[in-house]
Amino acid sequence: MFSTLFFRLIPYLFLTFFIFFEFSPAYFAEKEVIKPYFTFIVLYALINNDSERFRPLMILLFGLFYDFLDGAIVGITSLFFLITLHLLRRKHSTIVSVDFKIIWINFIFILFLYVSVSQITKVVFHEVNFEFKRILLSLIISIILFPIFNSLIEKFNTKFKIFNE
Repeated sequence: MFSTLFFRLIPYLFLTFFIFFEFSPAYFAEKEVIKPYFTFIVLYALINNDSERFRPLMILLFGLFYDFLDGAIVGITSLFFLITLHLLRRKHSTIVSVDFKIIWINFIFILFLYVSVSQITKVVFHEVNFEFKRILLSLIISIILFPIFNSLIEKFNTKFKIFNE
């Protein structure tokens, strides 16, 4: 019983770890650091590999927690992941695919849209300067790291599927 509960909580613990891992360098550095969107990569890969496991309430809570730490408009991350979850759960989804190239292209599109909306809202509401080079490097690093994280999460899902069923 305890092991079953533990294995069901692993994705949420994994996601919480990456939220803190993404924001911890920003608190120790005096300048803005180039940080890949680790939480976005991991949550997208988790939703993409097992969309039935995640409830909209949990995605809302993780998205709000992420936005709270990011200092952005609260709710933008939740909105993007709830839309992604909805599209993945549809029967005729444009996101679900067996071909990894299509999954990767969809990830790039959603990440670019998320970063654009997030940065525009920061500029409009918080009057923060738009640092194009830092954002572009973060995007490129995130796009490059996505296949690695997606394959790791896919392996974890297949390994722990026995315990979840």
